[in-house]
Amino acid sequence: MARKSLRDRNTAAIANEVTPSADEQRGRPPIDITNFTDEQREDIEIRQEHFEAVERMEQEEAAEAAARKAERPSKARVKTGAEDTARLGIYLTPVEFDDARASYLADWANGGDADTFARWIAGALDRHAARTAKQRAARDRLRGRSDARTGSTRSFSIPTSTMQRMRAAITADQQAGRWPSDSAWCAEAIALAVDDARKANGGTLPTPPARLPNRLVR
Repeated sequence: MARKSLRDRNTAAIANEVTPSADEQRGRPPIDITNFTDEQREDIEIRQEHFEAVERMEQEEAAEAAARKAERPSKARVKTGAEDTARLGIYLTPVEFDDARASYLADWANGGDADTFARWIAGALDRHAARTAKQRAARDRLRGRSDARTGSTRSFSIPTSTMQRMRAAITADQQAGRWPSDSAWCAEAIALAVDDARKANGGTLPTPPARLPNRLVR
C-alpha cells in the first residue's frame, strides 16, 4: 500500500480533531465535512496551507542536501588523485643538490610557481623531456661515473605523467646514441635548470638554508 502524503495525513488528523472519536462513531454513519461550521472549515483550510508550506520546505531541503552530497568528492576520486604521483630516487652529488635547492629559491623569488622543491624538480624534468633528443645532445651535461661515491640518493614525489615523459625521453636519447642512466639523465635536467635559474637571477644564486621550508608562500 502506498504511503500517504504529509498533506493527506495531516488533513486526516485535522478532521479527527473536529469530529467525534472512533468509539463515538460506532454504529453511526461518517460525519460529512459539509456539516462543519464555516469557522471549522476555515480552520482546516488554514492548517492545510501550513502543512503544504512545511511539505514544500522539506522537499526543498531534501533537494539541497542531495545536491551537496553530489558535489562532495568521493573517496574513489581522492584515492585516484593520490595515485597520480610516484617516488623517484636519483643519485646527486652535494654540489648538484645544493645548486638545485638554490635555483628553486631563485626561481620562486623571480616569479616561479613551484612552491615546493619536489615541484621544482618535476618542472626541471618536464622541461628536459620536452626538448628533442638533438636539443638535449646540444646542451649535453651528462656526467660520467665517478671513481668514488661522493653523493647520495635523493627521493622526490613527482607526477606519474612526468615519470612517463622522462622514460620516453631516455628511450629517445638511447635511440639517438646516448645512453644515460636515470640518475645521469635527471642530473642533466637539473643542471640545465640550474643554468637557466642562475642566468635569470643575474648570474648568481642565493645560499639555501640548511633546511628548506615545506612550502613557499608569497
